[in-house]
Amino acid sequence: MRRIGIVGVPPRRLVAEHRGSDGEIVDLDMPQPGVRRDAAEAHVPRVYCATLRTVAANAVSLDLDLIVAAVGDGKCDGARFILGQLAGVVAAPIIAVAESDCEPRGFPICTSGLPLRRKVELIVKGVAEELTPAERAEAVPCAPAVGFWGVPPHDFAILDLFPDDTHVFGWTRCMENGTPADLELELEVDPGLPTVFFAQAFCAKNALARSLATRHNGLYVEADEAMTRSAAAKVQAFLELGAGVRGRRQRVGRGG
Repeated sequence: MRRIGIVGVPPRRLVAEHRGSDGEIVDLDMPQPGVRRDAAEAHVPRVYCATLRTVAANAVSLDLDLIVAAVGDGKCDGARFILGQLAGVVAAPIIAVAESDCEPRGFPICTSGLPLRRKVELIVKGVAEELTPAERAEAVPCAPAVGFWGVPPHDFAILDLFPDDTHVFGWTRCMENGTPADLELELEVDPGLPTVFFAQAFCAKNALARSLATRHNGLYVEADEAMTRSAAAKVQAFLELGAGVRGRRQRVGRGG
């Protein structure tokens, strides 16, 4: 069985073509079992976001037959630079793709009443493989009480702070829609909906997150590898006091 590593949201036809009938897709953006994050230190400086450091750690640690990486407008320059550096380090050939899908597929998971963690898990899974009919049927629409804008976080603990009736915006919505380079969709939020604008530390999307939070009277939050107690407290206070909704209490193990 061929193991194909993907970075970002490459064109679906390209992933399907290289996967074949029995290939396994491995999402290199996400932490993989047995891979230590410090495996990236020789290749990626700490001023890169946790997601790109995870990409590098997975690429040098896993036994892969091929890497298909999105490096155009739907990802970031950091991914392009990293994959260029790793081309001479990893054994697997790397296909760096600047093009992105542009045919919208819809985003019913983003606007469903599923727990926020489950929403993001399904959206991330849907990049690598087709969701089952049962998984798609989980996405029953709901009216939103609050919004979460941003990319899938490295530490999913932040997602457990939100109520189930949270709608998803930002690049995560673009992921489900299958249009990762759609900046117009990425900038959309529901007017008047209390929204948390999230970005990974050292990510260029912090500029978008902060400016949108200011424009829409939302909460701007940035985090590195793990959600800190102070960041969790800010989110909880915003949900319970500013937004008037009660999220889930989540224990956060890291100080700060």
